[in-house]
Amino acid sequence: MSRRQAVYELRGNLWFSSVIYAAAAVVLAFITYWIDFNLTIEHATPNVMHVTHEYLYTVLGTLLAGVITLNAFTFNSTLVVLTTFSGQFSPRLLLTFISDKRTQRVLGLFNAAFIYLLASFFMLHELVHEIYVAIPLTAFIMTLLAMANFVYFINHVVKWMQVPTLTHNMKMESSKRIMGTLQKDLEPYRDNDLDQSAHQYSRREAHVIRAEQTGFLQIIDFKKLIKFATEDDIVVQIEVRVGDFITRGMPILRYWSDKQRPEREDFYRNMLYLGHKKTELQDLEYGINKLKEVAIKSIGNYDPSTTRNAINQLSDLLIDVATITKFTPYLTNRNNELRLIIPDESFDYYLHTAFSQIVYYGENDPVLLNDILDGLTTVAQSVYHEDMKCTWEFAEHLMSIYKKPNSFKYEDKRFTSSLRQLAVMTHQTERYNELTGEGD
Repeated sequence: MSRRQAVYELRGNLWFSSVIYAAAAVVLAFITYWIDFNLTIEHATPNVMHVTHEYLYTVLGTLLAGVITLNAFTFNSTLVVLTTFSGQFSPRLLLTFISDKRTQRVLGLFNAAFIYLLASFFMLHELVHEIYVAIPLTAFIMTLLAMANFVYFINHVVKWMQVPTLTHNMKMESSKRIMGTLQKDLEPYRDNDLDQSAHQYSRREAHVIRAEQTGFLQIIDFKKLIKFATEDDIVVQIEVRVGDFITRGMPILRYWSDKQRPEREDFYRNMLYLGHKKTELQDLEYGINKLKEVAIKSIGNYDPSTTRNAINQLSDLLIDVATITKFTPYLTNRNNELRLIIPDESFDYYLHTAFSQIVYYGENDPVLLNDILDGLTTVAQSVYHEDMKCTWEFAEHLMSIYKKPNSFKYEDKRFTSSLRQLAVMTHQTERYNELTGEGD
């Protein structure tokens, strides 16, 4: 597992943040213990802050019961809500909610309050010290924090579960992780002007490197692959995509060498990290599929508002993909020498990944098709000119399945207006007139 995979897995687990907060609570308990048992600060504080051992023992026991009850109630209600939403929309909502920093911070504070009270409870010793100041004061503050935390957490869950917020958070998470990764891993090495030099390798016999284990391809270390290929003076071609399921013995890399065969093929193989599940660290399609799944589930649940929100966020995510990615398979080193060829990709592929299945499940819904056409128009307004053509081709398919007898006149007018607008933006006015007969 690579370092980035480990960080991703840790951020997606509640126990890691909980352990950190629990450790901080234990340290705080020892600090307050040392203050009360060694500094004897009761002589420098007013009597109202002094608490006897017997009274403090009773108070800490009561606070412990209250905090653990509050903690259990919070976890239980959260799981009920998340289970309901994951069934209605997508099971991936669970991981998205758990990996949210605010969620981890809130649950960590609950654990910290409980651990502090528990540690302080067992540190009390009547024969060693009778009057306490720091421990009861800190216990009081921690309990207030737990109560305020409970109110904040309920408010956080309610806001997070609102459909516009939910789809927006999913889109922002995908955009942040995927686009940040692409900008660092791929874009600095892409080159659009290597078609001629790349074609010469396709006519030559290549050495093949095969997978030694089974799993989903999660991460490719492009930087190290380019570095190794430069040192060995070879050109490497990746045969699989991030997110693909790879079986043992499957060809994953090919390389061409003018010299003897490199001795470190295992180094190249180990730059492709496999796991038992898909992740969105480098997988563009994974983030798109999350929102697409929400849209499809909402169609089945007769929830058009959620479907519309998911389509809007998908359109925004596609714009991010188109504006950041150059869609060229050729990666070069610092000397502008071709060193790595990745599987060919295009904006058309991601466009169909986002909307094709939604169209399939909602083909009898004129309102839904209008929403998708509006999304295509939004995308066409923001992408590069070479990516506009595929939006028009997709719109043509929408027109072929749009059933006017099943729609109101307003929806027909809306569809025609959006299609005309898209035709103008993509320079397909003649084709639009041919399809609609307006030019006759």
